[in-house]
Amino acid sequence: MAQRKTDRKNRQGEQTRARILEETMRLAARHGYEGTRISMVRNATGLSASSIYWHFSDKEQLIAAALEHAIGAHLQAIPTWPEFASGEDRSADLYEQIFQWPREDFWRFGLQMAVIRPPEESPARDRFLEIRRESIEWLARWWKPGLPEHMEQRAAGALLLGTLTFAVRDSFFLRRHAGRQFDENRIVWMLALSLDAMADRLGELAVGHPIAIERVRAPAAERSGALTGRLAFLQAAEDIIAEFGYDGVTVARVCERAALPASSLYWFFKDKDELVAEVVAGASQKWAAVRPLLTGTTAGENGDWTEPLRIQLRDLLAGSSAGTGILRLGLLLLLGDGKRASNGVRSMETVMENMQTMTAQWFSTVLPATESEEQRTELAEYLAECLFRFLEGLLLSRQVDAYAWHPELLADLLAVGLHRAADQFLAGSAPPAGN
Repeated sequence: MAQRKTDRKNRQGEQTRARILEETMRLAARHGYEGTRISMVRNATGLSASSIYWHFSDKEQLIAAALEHAIGAHLQAIPTWPEFASGEDRSADLYEQIFQWPREDFWRFGLQMAVIRPPEESPARDRFLEIRRESIEWLARWWKPGLPEHMEQRAAGALLLGTLTFAVRDSFFLRRHAGRQFDENRIVWMLALSLDAMADRLGELAVGHPIAIERVRAPAAERSGALTGRLAFLQAAEDIIAEFGYDGVTVARVCERAALPASSLYWFFKDKDELVAEVVAGASQKWAAVRPLLTGTTAGENGDWTEPLRIQLRDLLAGSSAGTGILRLGLLLLLGDGKRASNGVRSMETVMENMQTMTAQWFSTVLPATESEEQRTELAEYLAECLFRFLEGLLLSRQVDAYAWHPELLADLLAVGLHRAADQFLAGSAPPAGN
């Protein structure tokens, strides 16, 4: 009898702990690390603070445990991939698995933590980065058998393909651009066809000579000299957002970082919200400078638009490090919970929407004639959407991993992959049945 009571008490304790962890992750995914409070968990669970502290000593331990709990549930839910890339059915395998990837809030929260650069160690952040790194390495092992055995940099090539595949996954968690509706099945199929073509392209490039494939540490963003007054507060707020996220901005932190009194801050800004709003507005304006914008050059005489696309993407990818700080601010906004949409997020989405529209217009000028203008316009819009998903995922990866792949190679793979995927769509390729 005593044993049964003990077992029942243990089960109740486990259920209580699981409820705390699940509510904590739900709150953290919405409010971020800095914005999540023990009091919020207490209200969400209906438990006393002492009950929560019985299981967890502090917020850091609680959030780390919540993330670990979510990861465990995720690992049980994800589909089983084929053991290796089959080659013939690689596109279909990619489509089936990418389409089935769970899109839980914990991954969005993990990406938010990964993008920032906290001044102190964070067990939760470190654990997420470990899981993400292991996932990319697993994908690299999946890709490797499909690359030519004679390829000198086969392992590095497989890791690059794993990174590109994971960029697609990460892009799912960035807020999509307002006003655009796509058939997700067709988008994922085009992404799968593009990735498959990129693997073939890597093998082609490796024939006869090594290629510039090794990744390098991304250069740090250049910083201006000492700032004063209004600019000092804006820079301080940017730095704090980069370390703690938007919810981590406080008047005390900003003033300490700017080495100026609070009275000076209130001389320039009505309150903290106005300061953050100005930082966001500035980020939205600067974001356009580091976003893809295809203009001018048209396709060659044979209708091949791979080369003009490659040249423009190369220049974009080579110059994106100059906007590292702005990219981080923008990505943090786009990783935010859609239910908490702010003017800053809407402003950022408007910038991206305009640029994607211009990119689609460029594709429509280089695509070959189709049965109807409507079909050509639609394909151009899908190509622009796929390109943005790849680029946004890669920019996010650059912020998280602090590594960059050779821009010339990335541009070549993206251009060739999208061109060959478009050719297959024009030839009638469609997503496999069953999804």
